[in-house]
Amino acid sequence: MSLRQLVIIVGITVLGIAAAYMAQIPVVFGFSAGLLALILISLRSGIGGKELGAGILEGVRRTKEVVWLLLLVGMILPCWAISGTLDELIQWALAVVQPQYALTFSFLICASVSMILGTSTGTLSAVGVPLIGMAIHVGVPLPYVAGAVVSGIFVGDRTSPFSSAHQLIAASTETSIPLQWRAMAPTSALAVLVSLAFYGWLDLRTAKSPVEPPASLIPSDLGESLVLLIPILVLLGSIVLRLKTKYGFLLSIAAAIIVGSLQKGVGPAAWLQAMWSGAEHSIVEGKGLLSMVSLVSLIVLAGAFNGILERSNMIGTYIERMMGDLPSLASATWRTGAFGFVLCLISCTQTLPIIMSGRNILPLWSRRFSSAHLSRVIADTSAVLAAAVPWNLLAVLCSTFVGVPVEQYLPFAIFLWSLPLCTYLYSGYLDRAKVRVQA
Repeated sequence: MSLRQLVIIVGITVLGIAAAYMAQIPVVFGFSAGLLALILISLRSGIGGKELGAGILEGVRRTKEVVWLLLLVGMILPCWAISGTLDELIQWALAVVQPQYALTFSFLICASVSMILGTSTGTLSAVGVPLIGMAIHVGVPLPYVAGAVVSGIFVGDRTSPFSSAHQLIAASTETSIPLQWRAMAPTSALAVLVSLAFYGWLDLRTAKSPVEPPASLIPSDLGESLVLLIPILVLLGSIVLRLKTKYGFLLSIAAAIIVGSLQKGVGPAAWLQAMWSGAEHSIVEGKGLLSMVSLVSLIVLAGAFNGILERSNMIGTYIERMMGDLPSLASATWRTGAFGFVLCLISCTQTLPIIMSGRNILPLWSRRFSSAHLSRVIADTSAVLAAAVPWNLLAVLCSTFVGVPVEQYLPFAIFLWSLPLCTYLYSGYLDRAKVRVQA
């Protein structure tokens, strides 16, 4: 496949999605144009129909975990709402978070929990959703707090030793975890400080008359409060025990149904209706299984797109040409970041950009530089930029949880887009300081 054909595929995909946004129709229709272009061009390039079909099936098969998560999100949030768990979580968030510093606290809480749990999805469901509810209650603009929450969860997603993305980066670049962590530490700290300064400034800029928090952190009826929190405690426990996220969600749904049935007297018909069409709640209204149909369709098509890319290996032939001679660490950094971003645009997952950047660039990179710095660059670009692409599976999950379109929260998710700049500046500093970065 020629570079011209690859540019055409990317262009049609991006234009199709942009047209869907402007026409306010499901993104899946716009994305279909890019998938169709990829199939037709692949066939014209000599890829056989059987091989193409195998790639599509393999790609779709790999989306099953994400599809499960989206369907379970459509069930768990309404169940939390009508069981009383969601309102109880919001009350605790209001008690812990100072309303005038809602954005700063939201970022810090999500960053801390994600470092402990090592999962963006688990953190987003466990603490991100109640923080969104708290922000609505105190009048903070929803895109602001969504950006702070998404920024916070990615602190741990890329940095925590317990994170699967962190482990994948190390495996793809053949770097030990301790060495990788040390290489990532400077840009991690800088991006966190930039984020804290940004959210502190936003808090001051949007400050309103303080909302009276609960008189005490401990509720008057602690026993009832703890009962209502059982579904979230079950979810957190499953994450700590390293159960698969989907099993944690299923256990939490079961706990919510039991708690809501016993405490609130919710009947079977109400549970089924809530899970299908959403509950009457400001955060989850209309967010049931029915609302997930278009998103699940997008995920399946994205999986097919991804499967064709992997099967045809159409990207690998351009890597060496793009990377060139790597005259400096800064030059190698921006080229690797640009390559990773293109992969995020067309691969629709976080995993493929990490693996392809690591495995394909490592032989060229290791001729001059340490693999630990490649780990750092991938962690600061490919691993986080996936959440900035509206049709990427990771971004779809984030947008679904926070209830805000990607293009609305992205300007305020400063951790995501400051990291590439931080890593480029740090590489430039190492070049000028002549710090040893060779392999």
